[in-house]
Amino acid sequence: MGNRVRLTCGVLWAAALAWAQAPAPQPSSPAFPTLRITVTLVQVDAVVTDSHGHHVMDLDPGDFEILQDGQPRPVTFFSRMAGPAPPPVESVPAERVPLPLTSTALTSSAQVRRAIALVVDDMALSFEDLVHTREALKRYIEQQMQPGDLVAIVRTGGGIAILEQFTTDKRVLLEAAASLKWRFSGRQGLMAIRPREEETPAARRGGNPEYLDYGYTLSALGALGTIEQVIQGLKAFPGRKSVVFFSDNLRVDGSIHAAIDRITDLANRSMVSLYAVDPGGLKAERRAQKRDPVMPERDTEAVDRFPGFAGADLDDETARQEGMAALAARTGGLFYRNRNDLEACVTEAADDQLGYYLLGFSPTEGTFDPAGKGKFHKITVRVLRPGLRVRWKSGFSGVPDQLQLTTSDAPKGREQQLMEALASPFKAAGIKVRLTSMYVEPKTAGPVVYSLLHFEGKDLSFREEEGTWRAKLDLVWTAYSGVNKPVFQGERPLDLNFSEQQFRTAQRDGVMVPLAMKARQAGTFLLRAVVRDAASERIGSASQYVDVPDTRKGRLGMTGIVLRQATADVVKAIGSDAIVSDDGWTQGGPALRRFRPGQGIVYAFAIINPKRTGSNRKPSVMSFVRVFRDGKLIYTGPEQRRFAESREEPNQIQGGGLLRLGGQLAPGEYLLQVVLRDENGKKKAPPLTQWIDFEVTSG
Repeated sequence: MGNRVRLTCGVLWAAALAWAQAPAPQPSSPAFPTLRITVTLVQVDAVVTDSHGHHVMDLDPGDFEILQDGQPRPVTFFSRMAGPAPPPVESVPAERVPLPLTSTALTSSAQVRRAIALVVDDMALSFEDLVHTREALKRYIEQQMQPGDLVAIVRTGGGIAILEQFTTDKRVLLEAAASLKWRFSGRQGLMAIRPREEETPAARRGGNPEYLDYGYTLSALGALGTIEQVIQGLKAFPGRKSVVFFSDNLRVDGSIHAAIDRITDLANRSMVSLYAVDPGGLKAERRAQKRDPVMPERDTEAVDRFPGFAGADLDDETARQEGMAALAARTGGLFYRNRNDLEACVTEAADDQLGYYLLGFSPTEGTFDPAGKGKFHKITVRVLRPGLRVRWKSGFSGVPDQLQLTTSDAPKGREQQLMEALASPFKAAGIKVRLTSMYVEPKTAGPVVYSLLHFEGKDLSFREEEGTWRAKLDLVWTAYSGVNKPVFQGERPLDLNFSEQQFRTAQRDGVMVPLAMKARQAGTFLLRAVVRDAASERIGSASQYVDVPDTRKGRLGMTGIVLRQATADVVKAIGSDAIVSDDGWTQGGPALRRFRPGQGIVYAFAIINPKRTGSNRKPSVMSFVRVFRDGKLIYTGPEQRRFAESREEPNQIQGGGLLRLGGQLAPGEYLLQVVLRDENGKKKAPPLTQWIDFEVTSG
């Protein structure tokens, strides 16, 4: 039996790894509404709720009244936009075996149910409030985030690349939340900088002036600048979007007032609503404020009055929260304060996208400045049905859309096309690309991540020159650790020169390009690769997560998993009596991993540094496989305890097996996960896991 196991695992591992050393030559999208601000039409989105906060979606144009700068304007455009109903939130059972990672590379923006940016003003949070915010974000991600939610966690105290932040993967977001740290030198820290004042009482009395730091306004403007960048990044996403802003302190002066005007205009054009959260929690005493009797969450003073700092009490809670209330009220969102359930605030903000109205009107004459320097115009929306509340974005600048072209609207060069595709959370589909990456630890080369990039040959612009088929491509790739932490970047041109036979093979089976990156540190990495056809400028991209274990000092680790079709010769070589389909199928290799129902799949992996005990120094390791579809477990394999020693790598043992697909297995994407426990190791040590995806197709 020992020889049989050694032969089986050795053949599996050798066959699986052959690709690493070998030389290698969309669904339709629904139409989403976009807001328009032109010289003939201004649109605004409005949310209407009843006294219990439930959305009301049965109103007609005659139920609304719109005013521009206090002048009534007739409603000339009207549309109800009913958003997707939130799926029921399932309880997340405690489980020692972690779920496998899923790729963040969505096929298109049409797959996004909701886009939510969680902006943490770490320059204005006290130590306690930052801890509360961090733990609340973790609870929201684990318990409330739903499939199709595209979420980002952004700090105001650090540099950002907005599109790189958005992901659908909970584990990456949990890592981003855990990385939030208290800033002692911010507006709320031990060395808090104070807002500037025109003249302090101490100065008027001739005494020593109070210590003031003009950096307060710069810090606050920096936070608002981060929000502007987030909204600009959300502009390309479909539908109505949410920004949830966590801050303790945002007072308002003239420059901050102007920044809020800009955010209001940008939010209206981008269909983004901003929700502000004061994470200070329930307070025993609150200073009285002027409140809207019909809609108490909308602070009338925050919308219409900006008091500035002169003579303000620096400890006054109303002044401290003025800017946060204004941001929410003026962009059609809500301001959550005096709440301890911060994760519920995020859930409510996300669910607020469930339904809204698009209203349009003709602007008054002279609204727009042809020179592009128009002033800010105030919008007021009223709902005439009694007992209802309405929220809207309260204004726009007098600059039509066609004069607000940015660099993102201009024609893009080669470098910009590649960088935008590399940073985008969506999968560019101009060229069909698939990325397969796995971690291995050969003794000769050391820790390495091998990748195989496959793309469709028929998507490329080949040209024939004297019997040779040529195509020019650009290839760039990046490895990220967590969110927005590139640890490896590379690029190279690809000049393909194929014979007639190679060209026909590429048209049928595609083109494969191997990549290798030294794994210089442990952790979970997101690999992204982009291919650009130089002639047609078509672009394709792909992403995959790779777990790199920390095997220093003899720690237990596990390589990646390799899948390939179990052809008859492979089954014969491992001594199995299984009957598998061997009909000339060419897409079951490690790169594509496409299989038909009824076919067999060979999987292989290696275990690094298993603990050896006893006189014979034998390891004692247990593993089993699990298969997932749509995030749900559909199969758990039997436990295995037989592994083969590796002659080439004395610190490794090899494992693998044969998985037979059911003849009626539904087409779609699947995940195979290997779970591993070292029974000689610590009893309470968590299991090691690796995973890989594959596709079942009926074609």
